[in-house]
Amino acid sequence: MRESLADAGAVVALAELHGGVCGALCAGGAPAARHWLAHCLEDQELAASTAADELEGLLDASQKALADPDLTFEPLLPDDDAPLAEQVQALALWCQGFLSGVGTTAPSAARHSAEDGSLAEILRDFAEISRAGLSEEEAAGQAQADFALAEIHEYVRASVQIAFEELTGERAAAAREVH
Repeated sequence: MRESLADAGAVVALAELHGGVCGALCAGGAPAARHWLAHCLEDQELAASTAADELEGLLDASQKALADPDLTFEPLLPDDDAPLAEQVQALALWCQGFLSGVGTTAPSAARHSAEDGSLAEILRDFAEISRAGLSEEEAAGQAQADFALAEIHEYVRASVQIAFEELTGERAAAAREVH
């Protein structure tokens, strides 16, 4: 998918796109996620490309994973074999995209939730993670940094499921507006 996005001229990283799609799915459902994608990629030439079909598949798969009662959702990030700096950057971009998807789709929910509750904590934590990077010391102590990254990855994965549940009302309201 990265290649077809690059071929289509997309300048947004795949991790950030997936994060945004998931944030929009949580806050407004599939129509909101499609709108977020269209807005995010409005300057790109994706309509006639294979990337458009792949993005629709990504959106559908993400929606199914978020709604799965077995909690199978996984953020789309590089494999553990990728360089640590690439993994950290992708996780930061994923969280940045998620915040954009939620904030663009349901700004009132994001503002309201910023006051209290677990969603507020998740959004604050994702804002911190979106600024993540590796220091020289962390890059040198790769095993310890790998462990910390795995913990943060799991926190993000579980937090997205919580956000999905907490934003059920916003998705329902968005669905009523569409119909």
